Amino acid sequence: MDLNHLSRSINQQDVYSNGNAKITRATPIDAEFRPTEVTSVIYHGSKDNLPDTNGHVIDRIYKMPKESPEASRTRMIEMMQTLSKGIATASADLKRAYDMAIESLQPDLQKKDWGFSVANGALVFSEGSNALSSEDRNALEDAFSAVDVKYHANQVASTMSRALELDRGPAGVSNGIGRFDVSQENFGEIVDLRTYLQAHEPGGSYDLNPIDPTDYESLFAYGGRALMDQISANASVGYSKPDDFGLITL
Repeated sequence: MDLNHLSRSINQQDVYSNGNAKITRATPIDAEFRPTEVTSVIYHGSKDNLPDTNGHVIDRIYKMPKESPEASRTRMIEMMQTLSKGIATASADLKRAYDMAIESLQPDLQKKDWGFSVANGALVFSEGSNALSSEDRNALEDAFSAVDVKYHANQVASTMSRALELDRGPAGVSNGIGRFDVSQENFGEIVDLRTYLQAHEPGGSYDLNPIDPTDYESLFAYGGRALMDQISANASVGYSKPDDFGLITL
């Protein structure tokens, strides 16, 4: 190295040069420097490994995502497949079972305004504009149990819940569909599956006029969107991403 090229810059940086490349050392930060006021700490990390807060209170703890770009793309692809093919397959199976159950009911009960869903794995029935007698409820339970509607309804609920979990990712928060608080535990309070199925019947809001009306998987191609209609209207927002997410404030 040619020592004649060594020089001191006016901005207090050490610059070393051999004529072709330079290495710059920035001025060290004053070790005595501290923020003049610290009212709280917002830490985005693990509860099990808290930082030294100098006695200040941690306001919020966020789980920082540890996900590579490839893993993120894979997760989003899975989410889209779950919302499309996954929901369509589960809904097609539910529709077949539901149709068989309806056919076994008395015509007057078929025409009554009632709904059904699942909560905590159990099949639940709800009244609409018509009251359901104890005989009506028994008839519904018998008809639905005979063709295992509960199992297929739970498949729809778990598939939709999985799609929302995938949207939240490892951070557990989202500004998209994952912001809604939907699980298999509260699904019955949010989604009426009879309304959902009827939306895909002829004249319904999601009637796709399929060439083959028995091709139920094609019929429910937009099943995820139809479920989100009820979710966005009835579910609470429990997983929205905070505006300051990803920052550490000291």
